[in-house]
Amino acid sequence: MSVMKLDENAAHHALENLTNFHAHNMMKAATLTFIGSQLMSKEEREELARVFKKLDKNGDGKLSKDEIKEGYVVHFGRLISDKEVDVMFDAVDTDQSGYIDYTEFVVASANEKALMTNDRLGLAFKMFDKDGSGMITPSEIR
Repeated sequence: MSVMKLDENAAHHALENLTNFHAHNMMKAATLTFIGSQLMSKEEREELARVFKKLDKNGDGKLSKDEIKEGYVVHFGRLISDKEVDVMFDAVDTDQSGYIDYTEFVVASANEKALMTNDRLGLAFKMFDKDGSGMITPSEIR
């Protein structure tokens, strides 16, 4: 079994993006989830997977608040407060499970500007525009 080398710079950026993530509305969250789960390159996914696995100390496929706090100490060299973790979880834990699962992590920790290219946004739009009308109706969103 090969040992995965973690790019410390990637870990730093992923945790920084995780802290600053804000999906203020459900449409943005759904769009980012679709792009993050379906349209990211293999390299983008693999790098974030390495960071996620490094943070997921118990290997259960989800990140607890304690695992996030430990990740901040290891990769940023600083403690993150309970309040900061709570704010992060409020923004990132979209299914309100009390954990950050892999998909939530990918969506929140990826570089949003890199994720939201015109091509990717166009593909996401087509995914929502079920009837191909060029508009997204409330029923298509549901």
